[in-house]
Amino acid sequence: MKPLLSTFPFVARTMTQLENQNKLLNKVTLTGKIVALHVAATLFEFTDKTSQTFNELQNELVEALLEENIKKVNSELRSKAQIAIDILIRNLFERTADVGFLATDSEIVEFLTSDTISYEAIQKRLNEYVAKYSVYNEIVVFDTQGNAKVNINTENQVVFSKDPILQEALQSDTYVERYAFTDIFKNQQKTLVYVQKIELNKVNIGVLVLCFKFEDELERILKNLGTEHESVAIADNDGLIASSDPKLKYIPSYTNTPYQLLGGRNIGVTLKTTGYQGYTGIDSWYGLCIGSADKDVKSADEDEQEEYQDTNISQISLNEKLNNIIEKADNLVEDLNDVIINGELIASKRKVYVLHPILDNLRNISFALLRIIKSSILNLENLVHLSLINDVTTAAHLAIDIMDRNLYERANDCRWWALTPLFQEELLADEPDTNAMNATLEYINNLYTVYTNLFIYDTKGKIFAASHEKEIIGSRYDDPLLQKLLSNKNTQNYYVSNFETSNFYASRPTYIYNASISNKSKTVGGIGVVFDSE
Repeated sequence: MKPLLSTFPFVARTMTQLENQNKLLNKVTLTGKIVALHVAATLFEFTDKTSQTFNELQNELVEALLEENIKKVNSELRSKAQIAIDILIRNLFERTADVGFLATDSEIVEFLTSDTISYEAIQKRLNEYVAKYSVYNEIVVFDTQGNAKVNINTENQVVFSKDPILQEALQSDTYVERYAFTDIFKNQQKTLVYVQKIELNKVNIGVLVLCFKFEDELERILKNLGTEHESVAIADNDGLIASSDPKLKYIPSYTNTPYQLLGGRNIGVTLKTTGYQGYTGIDSWYGLCIGSADKDVKSADEDEQEEYQDTNISQISLNEKLNNIIEKADNLVEDLNDVIINGELIASKRKVYVLHPILDNLRNISFALLRIIKSSILNLENLVHLSLINDVTTAAHLAIDIMDRNLYERANDCRWWALTPLFQEELLADEPDTNAMNATLEYINNLYTVYTNLFIYDTKGKIFAASHEKEIIGSRYDDPLLQKLLSNKNTQNYYVSNFETSNFYASRPTYIYNASISNKSKTVGGIGVVFDSE
């Protein structure tokens, strides 16, 4: 109990106040025995028993207050630690799809296998992708021997890499992810990279590396979660990766325990991610939140405390355990009042006036006992109420932040996929190859699972291909945004429908994001992506 008391000063003060009143009760009882035992022996026997009950009540109240405080603080910390790691993992899930998509880009494949596309042209193309997704600070294309064929970051002079992750990717059927130092990007101490092999007819021809702006992502997530009293961070087995508090140095290592008592009045919580669609990121990562328990609500003032003396405090309880404590306190005060009344009768009947100051002290003790318990429980209730307000405020901010980021990704996706050469070529053909476009859309949609359907249409809105719901092929995409999209000359632009019911989403409300598909600055059609809003 002692470590917890030092962590929660509010509870420690309550314990000290109760101990002081109990000591005073014992002192008053002893004084009474000395001066009036011969006339009120049974009265002082009862006050002895009351002291024992008082002691039991004190222990019960302190334990209950500690339990409630731990529960409250632990809930706050766990919520933020879980949010931090889960949002990060949710966002990084998109990166695993990006590398899978870009590794199949036909112009990158052509660049590696022929001389028809120049270095400048492929670098421009990669920059075009990054212009739409500002979350990458480097893209590198290697051959199978580790020679860098092209990169986009002019400050990163990469010619060759010995990083074993390249060979690992060549031997893998999926992406490879790692957060560590790499000679691919020597300008950074650690880089979060997503790596995937590039194939032609199932033969390895190269490796694609996406370098993610990890620090930017962490700063954006953590700054919205940290407060004056709480530091939120992401860490791994090697220590701190990033924190909302730049002064944070010591961090608890990951454990399965509900919480850890740290130095001073701090409590730490560490949690692994719950994952997103089976993706859990790097195994050693965990979210943590360190909070101070020293957030006491200002105690009730003396005028309010006087009012407490005539209040049934069972009306302000928090749970059954505290209800029982309050009931015991009420009973104890009533018993003390009975003792005082009996003592006054004895003093009056036997004219033992020396009892009056003893009885006055007992009356003050009963008032003080009631006031301390009421005040401590009211303060706890206020603290819980403030905590709830903080929780819902955080949740509201978080909800809109998650949605905002989610829709940002959707705006980027449609513009990325509009760059696909196959779509541009087939929309120019007299008879577009629907099967080829369907296959490409299916591959993309399997990577990016937040969509129910992706579809391609020409300048008249006629749909030629779809990823899943093939029955829409041949129908017309009639949207008020269509004319704007078809007259668009800027590949950075995207167009999104109102959030409303759509036949493309089983007459349920959603967004449909669109981007122009252009060939040599001429718009030849568009791509529509149906967001799975539910």
